[in-house]
Amino acid sequence: MKKTILILMVSVCSLSMYSQILNSGKKEKYVNRKLTIEPAIGTRMQTILGSTDIQLTNLLQYNITRKLSFVSHTVISTDIKNGNFNNVDTNYSYSLLQKFGIGTSFYSQKASSSFFILGGIKYNAYSGTLNNPIIEEHITTKTKGLVPDYGIMYNYKRGIKKYFFSARLYCPMYDGVAGILENATIEFGIGIKLK
Repeated sequence: MKKTILILMVSVCSLSMYSQILNSGKKEKYVNRKLTIEPAIGTRMQTILGSTDIQLTNLLQYNITRKLSFVSHTVISTDIKNGNFNNVDTNYSYSLLQKFGIGTSFYSQKASSSFFILGGIKYNAYSGTLNNPIIEEHITTKTKGLVPDYGIMYNYKRGIKKYFFSARLYCPMYDGVAGILENATIEFGIGIKLK
């Protein structure tokens, strides 16, 4: 799986660089933005498997140079109640994440592709109640805690004016291959050039 991800990243980089070579003779229209804010809405890839969650995210990107960027990624994530699963009713389940990172960007005529390495912390909180018809007593459990969160992010931006389309894929690396498939997130939103 690690080889597949590496091949995918190399392919995307190659395509981006190839598009730069093709457009090298043309006048470049893409505006290099010094500071952007990119609010988005997203979900984990696990949603495809039946779990439903929604994430409100924000990416603040500061371009130190044209090829070097610093980012701050903030996420508020909550699971949507979808009934009784294995006789457990979810009372609440949410996560708060804050990550910082550094990365590079590749530009084409009207878009940019950026790759970042991110690291930070994640706060998880969960409460569920066991409602088993065999057991008379309803058992409620609560848990919360801080865990490290680090991974890689791909950010695609399309547009040449103050407002632009933004799409992101974040792959966490702390849980190995199973964690990537379960906790990878995809986000779509708009970006705003601040500076």
